[in-house]
Amino acid sequence: MFLESPSTRQGWTAILILMLGSTVSGCSRSSPQAPPSESAAPTRGRPSGASPRTPLSGREAPSIALPSKPTYQVGSLPKDEPQAVYSADRDDSWNRIFYCLFTRTVQLRLSDDFLEGAPFSQPTQTLFPQRSISDGTFERIEGGDRAIEQLYPSFLTSSGPFQVLDEPRYSQLTKALVAALQENADRTPLARALMQSDVWAAHDILSREYDFAHKGEQGNQRRARKDKLLALLAKLIKRLALTSEEIKSLPDNYAAAANTHHLPDLFAQDSAWMEVRRDPARFHDGAADYRRAARVFVKPAKPPQDVPEFLEGLRDAHGSTPQLSAVALITQNLLIDNTGRVVPSPLTYEVQLRTFVKDEKTEFSNADLQQYDLSRRLLLSEAKTGGLVASDDKSPAYLPLAYNDYGFAGRSGAGQPLLVALRTRCVGCHGERAATVVTFGPVQVPPPSPVVRLKPSDNDCARDVAQFKMESANFKALRKQWAAE
Repeated sequence: MFLESPSTRQGWTAILILMLGSTVSGCSRSSPQAPPSESAAPTRGRPSGASPRTPLSGREAPSIALPSKPTYQVGSLPKDEPQAVYSADRDDSWNRIFYCLFTRTVQLRLSDDFLEGAPFSQPTQTLFPQRSISDGTFERIEGGDRAIEQLYPSFLTSSGPFQVLDEPRYSQLTKALVAALQENADRTPLARALMQSDVWAAHDILSREYDFAHKGEQGNQRRARKDKLLALLAKLIKRLALTSEEIKSLPDNYAAAANTHHLPDLFAQDSAWMEVRRDPARFHDGAADYRRAARVFVKPAKPPQDVPEFLEGLRDAHGSTPQLSAVALITQNLLIDNTGRVVPSPLTYEVQLRTFVKDEKTEFSNADLQQYDLSRRLLLSEAKTGGLVASDDKSPAYLPLAYNDYGFAGRSGAGQPLLVALRTRCVGCHGERAATVVTFGPVQVPPPSPVVRLKPSDNDCARDVAQFKMESANFKALRKQWAAE
């Protein structure tokens, strides 16, 4: 679980180096600005043996004790095949597009959060936080109907995007896109909004600069396939665009989910929560290539008499939380309307909540964790639920490679995807008790930015991200493709 972080381009690089140092293989030749490189193909097996690991060298992060015994199989599909996400017909073109973008069989290792991964050894590289990892490899079939990026993994690697440039996924995706463009089915505005978000993300990810030259004829073939897919994706994004009135009519799924999951009323004028922002540029926005906006809310432990002084006190505390009872991150989808503008939508993509419980003996806070991911299938079939699916701190999650890695199922410091419990993932950035609020943390290029309170109804974060996206090179390239039709 991650919250907003102050961000500049220098900050991205500095934080990546801070997290990785020189201990992770390959980091010396990679940077957030460098073109992604291909990853080695994963090995098959469930589970298979592995050679013992040498003891960890260097600084060790604190271990995390989980309250019970989670299982790594929660959420794994029984079979790698299209799911009934956008319609009941698994062979529907939209379901096939979704399958090509999201569904993957992932070869992974288990942390000692999952006892069925035994035997465990210490990794040769430093992990954040430190866990023992399984000697054998395991397998999960990820369906993808949750708050994750398409074509994963794509953080400092091209292995995810290249899956749809190689067979059989290339032909599968091409045929599904052509079928979707040729159909005359009457799709609802909500379904169109969700599908536009999916194919827009795929277009952005494939638009990146990839190194095809060193692969010779295979590289030339991939480059040609990339161009064809980008053209098809651009046409479908435009075909799916909603009018401004249709976007306004989309459901407020957070409000619906608040009733189902007893979520806090963050947006009411008299709410005890405050929407805050320290820096207009945030890692969560950049990780989504500015197709989504992250909004941070804090709940004071007691009503402050002087709000500006209270907010500056949060910054000066460098991320500690004695003044707070809870913090929330709400991630909101943006859409492209039928005039070609990027606009905020009412659709909540992800909710992360941390409630701080003070330990009277130590005076430190522990965080109770809750996370809610958007399920397209659930939102389309049962809109009253808000389409948000709850996870607790024992739910399976992948350990990131770096502090600014918000990807899914990518390689970790263990060299392969490493499955951990959600609390372990959160601790990697938010400290041993998951109580640090990175929004107010010290990692920032000086001078420090002031903390401002926002009016939730103005939706300033989403509007600012939308404007930034429209000025980006990849969005201008997309609009150019539209104009060429």
